Amino acid sequence: MDLRVVLPVLLLLLPFQSPQEQFRQRFEKAESERVAGRIDKAESEYVSILADGYQKLGRTYSAQGNHREAVTALEAALTYRTNFPAALVDLSIALFNSGQFRQALERANTAVTLNPDNPAAYHMRGKCYFMLNEFEKSAIDLQKSLQLAPRDYDVAYTLALAHLKRGQRAAAQEIFDRMIVELGNRPQLRILIGRAYRQTGLLEQAIDEFKKAIALDPKFPRVHYYLGLSYLLKDGASRINEAEAEFKLEVAAHPDEFFGNYYLGLVSTIERKWDTAVESLSKAVRLQPNNPDPYFYLGQAYQGLLKHNEAIEMFRKSIALNPDLKHNDYQVTNVHYRLGQSLLKVGKNEEGQKELQIAADLKVQAFKRDEAKGEAFLNAANLNEQTAFPELGSAEATAAPQDLQRQEVLKSEALFFTKVVAAAHENIGLLNAERQKFRLASESFSAAAKLDPQMRDIYYNLGLAYYKSEMYKDAVSAFENELKVRPDDIRAKQLLGLSYFSTENYAKAAPLLAEIVAAKPNEANLYYPLALSLSKQGRTEEAQQVVQQMLANGGDNPQVHIFLAKAYYDQDAPAKALDELKAALALDSKVQLAHFYSGLVYIKLGNFAEAAKEFESELALNPANIQARYHLGYVLLANQETKRGMQLMREVIQADPNFSNAYFELGKAQLQQGEVSGAIMSLEKAARLAPEQAHVHFQLGRAYVAAGRQAEGRAQLDLSKQLKEKARNQPNN
Repeated sequence: MDLRVVLPVLLLLLPFQSPQEQFRQRFEKAESERVAGRIDKAESEYVSILADGYQKLGRTYSAQGNHREAVTALEAALTYRTNFPAALVDLSIALFNSGQFRQALERANTAVTLNPDNPAAYHMRGKCYFMLNEFEKSAIDLQKSLQLAPRDYDVAYTLALAHLKRGQRAAAQEIFDRMIVELGNRPQLRILIGRAYRQTGLLEQAIDEFKKAIALDPKFPRVHYYLGLSYLLKDGASRINEAEAEFKLEVAAHPDEFFGNYYLGLVSTIERKWDTAVESLSKAVRLQPNNPDPYFYLGQAYQGLLKHNEAIEMFRKSIALNPDLKHNDYQVTNVHYRLGQSLLKVGKNEEGQKELQIAADLKVQAFKRDEAKGEAFLNAANLNEQTAFPELGSAEATAAPQDLQRQEVLKSEALFFTKVVAAAHENIGLLNAERQKFRLASESFSAAAKLDPQMRDIYYNLGLAYYKSEMYKDAVSAFENELKVRPDDIRAKQLLGLSYFSTENYAKAAPLLAEIVAAKPNEANLYYPLALSLSKQGRTEEAQQVVQQMLANGGDNPQVHIFLAKAYYDQDAPAKALDELKAALALDSKVQLAHFYSGLVYIKLGNFAEAAKEFESELALNPANIQARYHLGYVLLANQETKRGMQLMREVIQADPNFSNAYFELGKAQLQQGEVSGAIMSLEKAARLAPEQAHVHFQLGRAYVAAGRQAEGRAQLDLSKQLKEKARNQPNN
């Protein structure tokens, strides 16, 4: 099989450093096993590379915040190595960060079971329990994790949060005090502790911690913002002046800090200081142009200044960025209402009324949500769910952009690990191709192409595997992609032409095959599909010219006679076809396919005994010919040589798990032998692979009836009748 190997190129590209160096060595090891003929060991190494490569790719995606892709990659890692605690923990993290806490808990549970001394597994399970409000269980797991990894401050901090949720302030304070001793009395640590108190409703303690942070460094980023926000959360509008002062200090120290500008604009809006609000919120919009919240309040500020056209623009941007209730139902409802008001003010009455109606409809949808959250707005102990200022929650949750240099490193790592797993898939495909397992090879090549479509020759290899598997429609797509990259690739053109021919797309097959015949006039096997493609289009004279050209160029060689035999076979002239096949074998007794086609001719003539001999002879020359094996099994079953016939069908299925006719013949034979359960399994598989074949459903219906499943049997028999009727009504049938 002419598959083009990509491995050496990949190895040359790998930088000589860890982990790249490790993967390079593992690819070399797998390749050395392949060269030594130890194919199973080579495949085992590539599978191991896939597990580790997908795990590292998933971890990199998580670091990028690309949690959906991380989940996909990590689930793939676990398909190649089920006993993989590190991947389970990473998958738990990705699911956790996607908000899928129960699924994350399941993976963490499995990781703990596989490795009871894994602190990361206990940590993740504890965090999952925390988010599911099972704080007792959370504390137990986090305590266990901390015992296994005493210096893990992330675990310690989460454990302190769990203690606070359980009302055990002293235990939490003990952890915080230890962190201060071990990490130093730094402003960022005081802020972290303050946020823990704020999240658990202990606002007075949060305010104290933020003040301690300010005492250590009054210009530390966001410290004044945290303090100002805590004033509002604790005492509401009564401390709005103190909050405003803190936000001003934040902006003075950090003019480009989003939260300082946003909240200064927000409180200015509340105080109806419209000009200050416009200035601050305009800055917030420039800092986070994809955040709907500052547009909403900036629109209100413009309304306060009676600048309704500007307000309309801001409200529409807020709606575009925040189209439904999930982000903030209060804001979504109110923005439509305010937009409607401003539209009415500028004389756009129809548009205005439409927006007011949308607001009314949304308010009805949000009523039950508001009712459920009403207590939360007033209960500071439940601040992790909702704040006393509902509009404050979403903006604070918006993440600041990560360090650009770090993002570039992660992007590079993701690209590298993607290429690693793509190359491993490619090489597993090559191994399966060597074993003549072309269906399996196509699955690996397909996975590689999805991961790295720029990989050299990947579409050629994929197309060839599909072609060898007789999956011609899929081969067409693959070869078309290959020719987009390399339009002069004559081998890809040849196989694409043959694939078009096999899918009866004669209009596309003919010009490609004509081009190849002109370049390779001695390849006799191309003339028949070209001649037939022309003939099918009514281009008879051109088809005859191709036949004459073949005879002139090919002379008296086996391929010419095989070609003529195929033509006679298609013209329903079996005797002439046999004469040509005998002539081919007289010239070369070991030429492949002559015996195979002879077997097909004998089937057409009803001489199954002779057909069996021909298929046996073909398999002696080419044991990998699945079609010859299938047809041998078919004629043996027809001649009541059931045991060997069934065995051959099983061999075909093992070589090609999607060979529908093999399942059908095996199931029919099993039913005749009284193996009803096995027959049902085989025929159900055949029906899934070939759902439009009436005879398959007929035999499956008989099998169901034999098993006492009368209703299912009747349904299949009725379906068989419908499909037969449909086939009769098809044009050209």
